[in-house]
Amino acid sequence: MDDDASSSRRTRPRLLVFAYACEPGRGSEPGVGWSLVQSVAQFADPVVLVGPEHIDAIRRWETDNPESPIEFELVPEPGWARWFPHEPTEKSRRHLIGYFLSYLGWQRHAARKAGQLHTDRPFDAAHHATYSVYWLPSPGRKLDTPLVWGPVGGAVTTPFNMWRALGVKGIMSELVDLAAVRLFSLAPSTRRTWRTARVRILQSEETLRRLGKERESDLLLNHVMFTEVEREPKPRQQFMLFLSSFEPRKGVRFALRGLAAADSAVRMVVVGDGPEREAVEALIEELDLADRVELRGWLPYPEAMDLLDRAGAVVFAGVREEGGTALAEAMQRGAPVIVFANGGAKTVAEAAADPDRVRLVPPGTRQEIAIAFGEAMTHFHNAVDLPNTPNLDTAAAHSQLEEAIRRALG
Repeated sequence: MDDDASSSRRTRPRLLVFAYACEPGRGSEPGVGWSLVQSVAQFADPVVLVGPEHIDAIRRWETDNPESPIEFELVPEPGWARWFPHEPTEKSRRHLIGYFLSYLGWQRHAARKAGQLHTDRPFDAAHHATYSVYWLPSPGRKLDTPLVWGPVGGAVTTPFNMWRALGVKGIMSELVDLAAVRLFSLAPSTRRTWRTARVRILQSEETLRRLGKERESDLLLNHVMFTEVEREPKPRQQFMLFLSSFEPRKGVRFALRGLAAADSAVRMVVVGDGPEREAVEALIEELDLADRVELRGWLPYPEAMDLLDRAGAVVFAGVREEGGTALAEAMQRGAPVIVFANGGAKTVAEAAADPDRVRLVPPGTRQEIAIAFGEAMTHFHNAVDLPNTPNLDTAAAHSQLEEAIRRALG
């Protein structure tokens, strides 16, 4: 190999990426997966293993981008996964257990595909990019090449002193999740992933602690830090925005109690729906907030983003968020945010370029949380001269990811 070829190999490593969820133009995990793949393509030649749900959109993108260095390989799910439809509807929603089992089945297929590709033409490193949780294994552990694992999440829980505020359903959900996660984390394949990953990228301090002794190579970097948005700055108005599903862990009741504790001039627009709808309506009546809250239900994405662009602040009251794509998107659009300070959401909020547009609400009693949310809402209601520029440094996240992968390459 001549010097030029050797230099090219050092600067453009060949990288295998496990990205079960990865699709252009999508939100949530598929959108983050897409951003991660685009990030590594800036300095490496990635071969990306993806799930069947996303391959059609990817093939269309490939047609429009023939010069891309990224190769996408479809990895099928097990045959029985077809009984769990991917696209949720009003009458049928893919069951989470079925989705979880489908993903484990996909991992087995991905491990075989990775082995074949690695034998035909060896990779310099592997990167498990999406659905990386500390309590599940990575198929990358089976390859004789350095493994970059993450961003890894899955360890965020609701602070114990707040459980009473979740209600019976919320407490039962916490207990079931805790038991299942702890059980899966004991699997030998999972523990081997912990040991063999050369670089572990962690989404939150909670996940870092759950993996035991910290390594020098560990990196704290939340996956939503790679969120990219197209923004159209608009004048901000004096209303708060809550945008999430109505379920205990998303904290809609905390947001409403915060509104009740805020100045009486503060108003809130609520975009979302879910199993707590009746409880939400009853709480609005109990707190006498009918003339201060507008329930809009679920809205088309453009309409929701228009509200986000105009809101005086966006309220994120989720009690155990791993990160929150919506939070990152709000910050990228320049919106002031009020964030419950726990888990990955705290990590993301603390990364703000302009801390004046962030208010963190610490865990506490229901009354303490309500007062803190109320004070933050009143503050942003009265703040009229805040800038409207992006508030997350995605360039720094891309640089950190490249540094982590190059560190794994040694």
